[in-house]
Amino acid sequence: MKRILVVCLFLISVCQFSFGQDGYLPLDNKKNAFYSDVGSMDQTKDGLFGNAQKWVVRSFGNYENAVDHEDRIGGKLVVKTYAPISSPSFEYLRFTMTITCSDNKYLASITELEGIAKTQTVTKLGQQQNDAILEKSMVVKTETNRKKKVIAENLLNEAKADNDHVNQVMFSLLASLKQTMLSKGESE
Repeated sequence: MKRILVVCLFLISVCQFSFGQDGYLPLDNKKNAFYSDVGSMDQTKDGLFGNAQKWVVRSFGNYENAVDHEDRIGGKLVVKTYAPISSPSFEYLRFTMTITCSDNKYLASITELEGIAKTQTVTKLGQQQNDAILEKSMVVKTETNRKKKVIAENLLNEAKADNDHVNQVMFSLLASLKQTMLSKGESE
């Protein structure tokens, strides 16, 4: 039964990614890129916290390098790390993920998202990327010169591809965390 639930959750996340592609990043009230997920399952806070720790090791390798703050009693784990990305503009994403565990529930949120280019240029991700897509869309709609329109369409597609790749990486991280959180912790 648990395997069926995991497969269903995975399919939902893939469908959300596949059908929800509009090239925009989800934003918080401060216009910064923001991703979150809440999970409910029949486990203690300690079991969920242990699963979160296992997920960090599996996902990022070195636990000590990835974890910025750990509070087992409070059930809070703050991960500040990088994830590889293959987008036209970025090679890595730097982010903060906060995982808060309580009995039968966890909350994961990804904030402070930055794209790092091959040239080591760091770009804070948020409203600016969404505005760029809007602007490029307007140029494509209003451009009458055929050559310039093709160039504008290419720039728009590249900007959308960047955001779509960012969304894919972040939603995949949240989905893999959810899958790990569903497994029974050793401390139970």
